[in-house]
Amino acid sequence: MEYNLCKNSVATAGWLLDTVSEEPVDVDITLPDYCPDIERILKCSLVPKIYMANVSDDRLNVEGGACLRIIYLDGGKGCLRAFEHTAPFSQSFPLKDSPEQCAVYVDAKPEYINCRALSPRKLSLHGAFSLYARVAVEKPMEYFGYDGDDLQVKSEPAQVSSLSGMCCDMFSLQEEVPMNGKPAVGSLIHHRLGARITELKAIHNKIMLSAEGRLELMYLGSGDSNGVECMSYAFPISHIVDCEGVEDGDVIDGKLDVMTYDINVSDDALDGSSILGLDMKLCFNALCWRDMEITLMEDAFSTETDVQPRISPLSFCCNRRRMRFADIAKESIHLEGDTFAKVIDVHCERIQVSAAISGGAPLLSSKASINMMYENAEGEMKNLSRDIDFSYNPSVDDCDSIEGATACVESLSYRIIDERTIELRAEISYTLTVCKNISRAAVTAVSADDDAPKRQQDSALILYYADEGEQIWDISKRFCSRPEDILTENALEDDVLQGDMMLLIPTA
Repeated sequence: MEYNLCKNSVATAGWLLDTVSEEPVDVDITLPDYCPDIERILKCSLVPKIYMANVSDDRLNVEGGACLRIIYLDGGKGCLRAFEHTAPFSQSFPLKDSPEQCAVYVDAKPEYINCRALSPRKLSLHGAFSLYARVAVEKPMEYFGYDGDDLQVKSEPAQVSSLSGMCCDMFSLQEEVPMNGKPAVGSLIHHRLGARITELKAIHNKIMLSAEGRLELMYLGSGDSNGVECMSYAFPISHIVDCEGVEDGDVIDGKLDVMTYDINVSDDALDGSSILGLDMKLCFNALCWRDMEITLMEDAFSTETDVQPRISPLSFCCNRRRMRFADIAKESIHLEGDTFAKVIDVHCERIQVSAAISGGAPLLSSKASINMMYENAEGEMKNLSRDIDFSYNPSVDDCDSIEGATACVESLSYRIIDERTIELRAEISYTLTVCKNISRAAVTAVSADDDAPKRQQDSALILYYADEGEQIWDISKRFCSRPEDILTENALEDDVLQGDMMLLIPTA
């Protein structure tokens, strides 16, 4: 006979899709007529952009473009020039199911790009980028209980983080960027837009998102001021996201990505400077968590017949928190066979972070792709790209799992040590989602043999000499006596014996 256990569940998150694909980029480019001939290529970069990512039935569809950026010196005046070409791509990933609600995470990382000039006006580019795709859905974690009187049940409370809501929202923003007295823009050389979350607040079925956007520019001035100019502009982002089920106090594990953006330059300012119009598309994903207490059925027996409880391991998380840290890291870059005379621009193009628990504490390892444009002692303009590794050990209590980690370079400065060495100083902010992993054994089924009743005892009471530390549950299971009867018969309140004692065990 199988006992009818009460099935309960807690909402957790599971991955319907978690994959990566490599997308090749093979393009031959002929410069348009308005671009001067190429004398020397300084830098070629691959910047994948995501235009759209949505789930339709049982597929995740992704559309984007591989933006190829070439910075070079022209063949006439030897001036700095830039050209961009975007090669569209699309990818479709099959899903195991058709989810009604999900959170979609799509990211792209450049792997490599090779550029070869076939002529002063024709380029051949070969490269690849990795497309990371994940789809999170709600997944129930089942546990069981029993409400009847014919089983003696040992139950214990447990704290668990329950999924209270999830959302995926793509939205567009426009921003007017003032030049603050800077020379008017002749042509853009380099630009990068990033966004980082500064605050997430949950209210009834909504998330208040506060973030900071940061635009970094390198450009040539127009007219007589045609030198290289650099600027950085930060602006606030505020957005309200619908998220059914979320309530005040929930922990929000959110991620904000810049999907794509366009910069429009106009020269109609009253002081003759340029006005930059920024059109951007962003994507916000969130998994929202709420701590709750559940009761786990850890053991069972019957005073009437032999039963066999099936006990299985159960793993869950609790004490989930979102934490922010800041670190200042320094690293030196040394040149071989060249010299630093003047640094024109230095910026971080991308930073990736991985997190692990090492020695019982979190360890964050990040790799920052640093790009530097400089002039050497001979007045030649050069470009240098380096991947620099940083590490950081944040102080976090009661944590044995990191479920999400992001990093952002807030600022990047430099100091020239000597003609071949430069020291970089990076201010890095980290955001972590940490939790505590719990493993418990829980009853998932109980079966009994009705043809094998327990043997009746010869007396109504059994005398038992118990040791300190023994548990009433273990004693009652051994003698097939109800735990509450033993407690009552011996005037006890605690389930664990505080000393050696003689117990009277009721058997009827």
